[in-house]
Amino acid sequence: GRSSEIGKIRLMAGRIFSLNASYFDLSFMQRDTIPEIQKMLGGPGTAGGRSSPSKFPPILFTNSEMDPTMSTVFGNWEPLVKAIRIVMFGKNSLDISGWPRAKCNARKWGTMSSTPGLLAWGWVALIFILSSDTSFTKSGVGAKSRLPYAAMFTAYKQLWVTLWDQPRICTIRKKIDAYVWQSSSTSNIATSDAEGEDFTSDLMRLAIA
Repeated sequence: GRSSEIGKIRLMAGRIFSLNASYFDLSFMQRDTIPEIQKMLGGPGTAGGRSSPSKFPPILFTNSEMDPTMSTVFGNWEPLVKAIRIVMFGKNSLDISGWPRAKCNARKWGTMSSTPGLLAWGWVALIFILSSDTSFTKSGVGAKSRLPYAAMFTAYKQLWVTLWDQPRICTIRKKIDAYVWQSSSTSNIATSDAEGEDFTSDLMRLAIA
């Protein structure tokens, strides 16, 4: 289920973000006091921080630095690729090259390259893990953080679709696919009917149900 996929990412969040793994335990309630985490979320009191949660926090941008022009959006792809590889191939896959032989979501879902929905879901999952929230709400807004998760998913997916063939985004996609699927080429699959779109939408619907 969706919660178990996010649970896998949470277990490995220390490695994903190069921070103390204990920060991401569900029992740890002070994530909103950790400067490194707040920098990624753009919380109050941080450089470029906002008093109300932004739909596009700094973690999405190159060097986790907010860019009002959006020219570096999705540039911080390193945490995203680790999260997606963990969901596709399991929490130990960061230490394994290629496709593990064991049953995995990539085989189950028939997914062999990135899609806008998968990439959008990965970002929302990472932001949720960084936040002070411990569960999703029916409203799609974080109970504690007030982060607009449902709106984020929709906005990120649409932005990936819009930017899909832009040279900068093509370069990022190739890096993502090379890391996640250990492949050197990115599929030319059409975004409108890309494999995997349905399952990421289903995952997100489950997340806010």
